[in-house]
Amino acid sequence: MHTGFFHELKNHPVALGLSIVLHLVLLVILTISLDHTQAPKMPAAPKAKTVQAVVVDASQVDRELNKLKLAEQRKKDKELDRKKRLERDAKKARDKRRQEEKRLAELKRKQKQAEKAEKAKQVRLDKERKQKQAELDKLEKQRQQEQQRLAAIEAKRKAEEAAEQKKQAAAEAEARRQAEEAELKRRMAEEEARQKAHSSEMQKLRAQYVLSIQQKVERQWQTPLNMVAGWSCEVMVQQNRFGDVLQVQMLKCSGNEAFKSSVERAVRKASPLPEPPSNDVFDKKLQFTFRPNT
Repeated sequence: MHTGFFHELKNHPVALGLSIVLHLVLLVILTISLDHTQAPKMPAAPKAKTVQAVVVDASQVDRELNKLKLAEQRKKDKELDRKKRLERDAKKARDKRRQEEKRLAELKRKQKQAEKAEKAKQVRLDKERKQKQAELDKLEKQRQQEQQRLAAIEAKRKAEEAAEQKKQAAAEAEARRQAEEAELKRRMAEEEARQKAHSSEMQKLRAQYVLSIQQKVERQWQTPLNMVAGWSCEVMVQQNRFGDVLQVQMLKCSGNEAFKSSVERAVRKASPLPEPPSNDVFDKKLQFTFRPNT
């Protein structure tokens, strides 16, 4: 019962206060009426005093009403401050969410740019490779055409000249053909040597790249129990363009399961893998042999 009273007082303080004040006024009036009924008739002066007492009680009622109104206004102000604070907190949360969405969008945009650049690079490399092959095909066709031309000249000369002249002309033509063929072979040998030098350089850079990966993996590797010298594992690693390890596959291991698991953990802990010395040697899938120095 007391709980219900305080609940009503908290929710409707003004109405409840007015009700209490009205009951107090009625109680005062009833008390005055009882006093007039039981007491003998009094002169006019006492009546004036009774009227003055009622006026004093009315002013007290006004003060109580003002207190209740002030308390109600304070409650409204406090509720308004609470709503404003909640609105500020909600705005901060919305701003933070927008900033996070903007950051994620920027990351996605950069990733797309990197993928686009990689794709454009592959297209360029394919185009250059096709151009080089076309040049080689053109040289081969020219060589064949030149051989055919020399053969036609040789046949015409044999038909027009005498046997001796034919023989001499054929020798000269053969000499020229051999010289031209030697020049063509020399040019082709130079191109082949250049391609071999480039391939050798790429192999050297790739070996350096794989070695840097092996060294980083070995720095992350922890020796398992019952380790035996000479154990090794063939590891296949799949990575993205930034060197992050996506998948690790143990192809062949000479050690036990503990050694195999330790190698796989070391590879994953080495992520991201070292950058390649050249983009030409980068490969999303690469294989290397892990053989610790124990």
